Amino acid sequence: MPVDANGPSRSLSHLLAAALRRHHASIAVVDQGVHHTYAELDRLSAEIAGGLAARGLGPGQVVAVHAHRSWARCAAVLGAWRAGAGVVSIDPAMPAPRAAKIARFSELVVRADGTAPTGLGPTECTVDEVRATPLDEPLEGPVGYVIPTSGSTGEPKSVAVPPGILAALGEWHRTRWSHDRPPHTLQASSIGFDVGYEELVATWLAGARLVVVDDAQRQDPFTLMEIIREHRVARLFLPVVGLHALATAAVFEDDPMPDLREIAVAGERLVVNAEVREFCAAGGVTLVNEYGPSETHVVTEYRMAPQDADHWPDHPPIGRAVAGAELLHHADGVLRPFAPGEEGELFVAGESVGLGYLGDAELTDAKFRTLAHRDGTPRRAYATGDLVRFDGQDLHFVARADDQLKVSGYRVEPGEVEAVLDAVPGVRRAVVVAVTLAGSTRLAAAYTRTGTGEADAEALAAACAAHLPAYMVPKHFQALDELPVTANGKVDRARLRTLFAVGRTV
Repeated sequence: MPVDANGPSRSLSHLLAAALRRHHASIAVVDQGVHHTYAELDRLSAEIAGGLAARGLGPGQVVAVHAHRSWARCAAVLGAWRAGAGVVSIDPAMPAPRAAKIARFSELVVRADGTAPTGLGPTECTVDEVRATPLDEPLEGPVGYVIPTSGSTGEPKSVAVPPGILAALGEWHRTRWSHDRPPHTLQASSIGFDVGYEELVATWLAGARLVVVDDAQRQDPFTLMEIIREHRVARLFLPVVGLHALATAAVFEDDPMPDLREIAVAGERLVVNAEVREFCAAGGVTLVNEYGPSETHVVTEYRMAPQDADHWPDHPPIGRAVAGAELLHHADGVLRPFAPGEEGELFVAGESVGLGYLGDAELTDAKFRTLAHRDGTPRRAYATGDLVRFDGQDLHFVARADDQLKVSGYRVEPGEVEAVLDAVPGVRRAVVVAVTLAGSTRLAAAYTRTGTGEADAEALAAACAAHLPAYMVPKHFQALDELPVTANGKVDRARLRTLFAVGRTV
């Protein structure tokens, strides 16, 4: 599906190609103990780009990469960018119905070598099969990547993000790395999470090495610590639950991680506890709170120095603008900066704004709007739906302006999960809420029955697992005679959250 849009002018593919050649003798990727140089990455990604171009794929089109984190996947993503194509990443563990919806805007599925055809719809080939004569001159298209995000109608939305956003963010990281060693970085983000692209670009533009970890390794904090030591990892991007697990595990470890300098946390509200403070202070680790919706990628950061860890707030601000983002308030019909003490919905403008939703012009027009600015120059802005407060220096996240949820760093529309549950025989109505305990957010579902069918917790969990990614499957189910409602007749989601949190029956 060709896409025409005017995105940021900064060329991601040219910046990366220049970095590959500048650092050709250095290690670019470490995967399962095997070291791959920038020269190898240059050659393989150019061959993949050449193969895509030979198949007629390039600027304005999207390639689906169906693979686990690996050396080959890294090269395939870069190869698509060098051909000018956008990338949509698909986790092989994702349920097939969901994967097919995510792949529907792609012209080709590139899957890992040695794997069976996915049957997702588009034409398919393996990484090795797509290789051809190298495309030496990189191209730049309008789309850098497409990221699925939950939709309120029961279908995932596909956000198209221009490559210039990644280029600006990568350069932001590269020019502001001030520590005393190269920013060797773990590739540990979930497949399809936009932070995974941030890991690639921020590392390669700096000429550092990307250390790939598999799913078992990323979920074991003790193994992660061993990998951090062995490969002299200096930077991590982690979800909040991953940070807490690492900090807790470090209490039981005697061996330090002397090269670790910085941990960036994104995806959901950061909670700083005693273990995190102790871990960062003892190791001299700077903690960075990043914020940004899928439609923009990262637009703010708040940095916390380890020597001040005793005074870090429990809920740090989301901070200030990064990489050309404009953070604005929409009031009295115009955009303008927030005034000190002001609270309102955050609008993002500038170079950080995505292209919109593929296949949904109506929703794109509703969420990405060109609005008047106080300075007289209109801005194309994205309405985040997040309420923030400005303290005169930094922005603080306050709440969502709607029912949207954040789970494991992913944005979840409860309506998409509810649509799956409502289709289960015997379910009259289902309502999904988020419950946060000890800094970890989980989904919980309350439902009423029709009196027929097998509408029990096991059946509901199985239905969700067959259609949704793991982070969207509720962890708790409660059958009710009636759903609680507010005075105006709407479902009382606040009451459901409270009762699930305390473990009581509604």
